[in-house]
Amino acid sequence: MEPSFSQKVKTTLAEAEIKKKCCRHTADDCAALGDEDHAAAALEEVFRRCRCEGCRGVLLRTLFLRWGSVSDPAKSYQLDLAFHDGEFARTAAQILAECGFFFGEAHRRGRPVLTLRAAETIGDFLAFIGATGEAFDFMNVKIEREFRGNVNRQVNFDTANIAKQLAAAEKVAHAAAKLRASGRYDRLPAEVRAAAEAREANPQLTLEDLGKLSDPPVSKSGMRHRLERLLEAARCDDGPGGQTE
Repeated sequence: MEPSFSQKVKTTLAEAEIKKKCCRHTADDCAALGDEDHAAAALEEVFRRCRCEGCRGVLLRTLFLRWGSVSDPAKSYQLDLAFHDGEFARTAAQILAECGFFFGEAHRRGRPVLTLRAAETIGDFLAFIGATGEAFDFMNVKIEREFRGNVNRQVNFDTANIAKQLAAAEKVAHAAAKLRASGRYDRLPAEVRAAAEAREANPQLTLEDLGKLSDPPVSKSGMRHRLERLLEAARCDDGPGGQTE
């Protein structure tokens, strides 16, 4: 079975080389950490002995390796740290905040859980603890998902607009046919008839594009006004004594 994204991150972190001497000391201090009762003070002490950002990264890496998980970004955006002791979880949350990572707090199945749900913050956290490659993978998947979502929204928007244009064109065609049948079409102003014929010949075009086909060209609002005059003439044709204009 293919390892999960979370397992890949942990494998990367477990195999990462710690080069600086002070960071190796932090790793040694972290090795003795647990999250049982009264361990919060030990966690706080390890953090206070951190001498650089690398040391802090090693400490947060330990928190993730021991108690963390991260979702596959192709499915959702969530990174959790699930502890056993509430005081330990609160201390961890304070340390994370001092490092610039503000986790939400919750309880699941009786356990305190710290959670990140913002993709950008999860990517930053993974990079901070040393999983740089996976952080890039996470953000690339996010960008791809957002791109697909934007494309789908644009397609839906365009489809809806096309449907509206075709419905409007059908309405114009029906009105023109009714006026032709009653013999009143030829009594319409020439520009109104030209607009109707342009719409009938090009049902897929926008009003702006239809206006450009006119000679001379007219604005979008001008084309709309001419077609509305056609529709109004057809409505007037339903009753006796209707006027063209």
